[in-house]
Amino acid sequence: MMILHMVITVAIIVILGILLMILETFVPGMIAGSIGALCVLTGVILVLWSDDFSHWPAWGRSALACGIVVGTVVLQLVWLRFFAIKFWHNSFTLQETIPSPDQPMLLANGTEGTTLTELRPLGRVDFNGNRREVRCEDGFAPQGARVRITGSEPGNLVVRLIPNPS
Repeated sequence: MMILHMVITVAIIVILGILLMILETFVPGMIAGSIGALCVLTGVILVLWSDDFSHWPAWGRSALACGIVVGTVVLQLVWLRFFAIKFWHNSFTLQETIPSPDQPMLLANGTEGTTLTELRPLGRVDFNGNRREVRCEDGFAPQGARVRITGSEPGNLVVRLIPNPS
């Protein structure tokens, strides 16, 4: 009779752990999932080292512990593959698209402009009414200085200060 109580206790702990790991798909933060994993681990430890399972052969306790771990992993994979993604995909996933802005004027190397802000080394430059974020190769350019495009990099144009004719 005592072994039945322990089997039921282990089953409840493992089921609670699996449910907490499933709950993690709805409540992010790794708290519910971590507690669920600890519950499953507790179930495995109880099966392996509890005195109530001491009359079981070692291979039987090991098989049950492996079954708990494999069963938990399989249930989680089935949950994520067939239920969490399919049933709640449309309600938890943004489906709207953001329209792209009008295509800005393409600026070629050698195009000159005037700095709107100080470039330290990043800032804004006006290229004949087309304002862009730039990075200054010289490291610094004062506001109102003339610059020339020398290249581009992801997110910025690369400019160089045009020296004042003295």
